[in-house]
Amino acid sequence: MKSLPKPLYVKHGQRAVLLLHAYSGSPNDVRMLARYLEKSEYTVYAPLFTGHGTLNPQDILTQKTETWWEDTKQAIHFLESEGFSQIAVFGLSMGGIFAIRAMEELQMIGGGFFCSPISPVENHVPENFERYERYVLKAAGKSEQVIEETVTSLRPHVHQQLIEIQKQAAIAEEKLNEIQAPVFLAQAGQDEMIDPSGVYETAKKLADKRMTIQWYPQSKHVITVGESRRLLEKDVLEFLENLPWNEESI
Repeated sequence: MKSLPKPLYVKHGQRAVLLLHAYSGSPNDVRMLARYLEKSEYTVYAPLFTGHGTLNPQDILTQKTETWWEDTKQAIHFLESEGFSQIAVFGLSMGGIFAIRAMEELQMIGGGFFCSPISPVENHVPENFERYERYVLKAAGKSEQVIEETVTSLRPHVHQQLIEIQKQAAIAEEKLNEIQAPVFLAQAGQDEMIDPSGVYETAKKLADKRMTIQWYPQSKHVITVGESRRLLEKDVLEFLENLPWNEESI
């Protein structure tokens, strides 16, 4: 790990897009998408969720999931303070849960999620988090013995936090009918983290909304950096281009 991840903010055009990263991820998850949108004259903000982007996995596990919802609201307030009255919001995986909550509870012009478990699905998040723990602890210079002891000791905390994330997803799922703006759903067909079929359960609950659903058969979970990313980038841009932006509002 050459340098720790940082928030990304590129002020480029009058249209603002908020990109939220995944659980145990960072703004690096969405950096390529941000750069692509920037080239198309969009302002993009990709904040760092509290506790993420460090060399200590416990920094994530000591956070309450509601703190990440507060982070989302603060990111929106930041863009508003920068003069943007219309904001689109997207999130990868866990970030998508908070993007959907923002669409339900705040005034977004549009948005959606990439590979997010809004509807309950089988998942392999615990194993993935353990891989993340080993990676950052190794980067921090810990011995193999210390790494294994740490991973074992943190397992109950991971389990508990994933229950709390599922509660956030349930909040988002319960209020799907409150979404007024157009919604973009993206799902990777080769998703190794969550059952990809869950996107259709969510889509059913959005059937009467202005909804775009995109399926990427060859992609894995982190679709924003995978082999389908260029296709995703084009699809996101097309979705954004069709939103009812009021250019005079800024």
